[in-house]
Amino acid sequence: MPSSPGGRRTTSYARSSPRSACPSPDDDMRGTLGSLTTRGRGFLAGGATVTLGGVVLGLDVLVRMGAFALALPLLAVLVVAHGRSQVSTTRTVSPSRTSAGGEAEVSLEVTGSGRGGSGMLLLEDQLPDALGGGRRFAVESTGRRWHSSARYRLTARRRGIYALGPLSVRIGDPFGFLSVRKTFHSTTPLVVTPTVHRLGRLWAGGVGSTAGEHLVRLGSTGRADDTSVREYRVGDDLRRIHWRTTARTGELMVRREEEGRHADVTVYLDTRRDVHRRGLDGTFEWAVSAAASVAAHFAGNGWDVRLVTDATDSHDSAPDSLGLILDELAAVGPSIRRSSGHVPADVLTSRGIVVAIVTGADPESLDQIDLCSTTAGRRLALVLDDDRWLHGDHAGSGGALALATSARARGWVATAVGGGETVSGAWQALALQSTKDTVG
Repeated sequence: MPSSPGGRRTTSYARSSPRSACPSPDDDMRGTLGSLTTRGRGFLAGGATVTLGGVVLGLDVLVRMGAFALALPLLAVLVVAHGRSQVSTTRTVSPSRTSAGGEAEVSLEVTGSGRGGSGMLLLEDQLPDALGGGRRFAVESTGRRWHSSARYRLTARRRGIYALGPLSVRIGDPFGFLSVRKTFHSTTPLVVTPTVHRLGRLWAGGVGSTAGEHLVRLGSTGRADDTSVREYRVGDDLRRIHWRTTARTGELMVRREEEGRHADVTVYLDTRRDVHRRGLDGTFEWAVSAAASVAAHFAGNGWDVRLVTDATDSHDSAPDSLGLILDELAAVGPSIRRSSGHVPADVLTSRGIVVAIVTGADPESLDQIDLCSTTAGRRLALVLDDDRWLHGDHAGSGGALALATSARARGWVATAVGGGETVSGAWQALALQSTKDTVG
């Protein structure tokens, strides 16, 4: 079906036949007869029975009553079949991308032309259950050319890439003898991204801050002055404090040379089905939301961000834009792979920051990532406690705590994340752990 820019879809529909805009009268009649309601079929059966009874008994009154009962639904069939028309719709969704829990507005423009008279059209826009289910409304057709519009709002309950539609049109008669239902074939996509949490200014410094600092990216010509400094932020490596400037200004200042040379971030998300608890409150959805939040956090501060999952078979060396990353996370699902060792060795090669989001179900989940990220300037890990996720243990325990401890021994800044902990809270705990490791 033809489509128009901006999420619009246009479809033509023949009231009498879904296959042809100009059906023959015989096709009109046969198609409409097949749309008789229970009431219409009952009138036909009752009229025929009464008419036959009147003929057998020789009672003219019964014959006239039966003929009248037969004539009503047949008259409705003739009127609807004769009044075929062309109906087209245009659907617009604004915005075309929203986050889980967000809202979108859908506008439907319905136009018609033909020799049909005035009447009501019952429309149903089919929607997935995650978007609240189908919406029904009525529009009035008046004259040979008419136009009507309808609007409704929907709330996206969970992430995903959904199709709005198709739109169904039901045409009937005032007596309820007919219900002719036609369905358009066009749909409009709606992307529902994971919930993005605000992570503050942790590890955001040096590349595109709100203070107007010079943004430096990999591959750019020139580089920032190695002696340039900025204010200290929570999560900065204390070894990079510029003591001379600190003494002069009275505030902690850090060097920016590492940020100038290595302004890229790689986010690794373990999507293996056998290491996650699924469901809206499970570790998988939390991990997806965390990956989206981390990507948005760094991208919003000028970093080049790319997403890697355990199902990645190849990758583009050019960093992905945030929109593409969020679209991918909107559609990502648990993978059937049972090993993380297939991740290509160069996927996680980074001289900037690597953020790994894994669970404690697999003690070896960080081994491959550890080997692939030895050149990273900083390595961060959120280890989800899948064992006690539903018990509300905020601190994490068992395998998650052991894996986080093992990761810290290999140079990672890692923290175990328990059930009930927010993404923002886990990120702050990671920053606190970074401070402890540096001081220690």
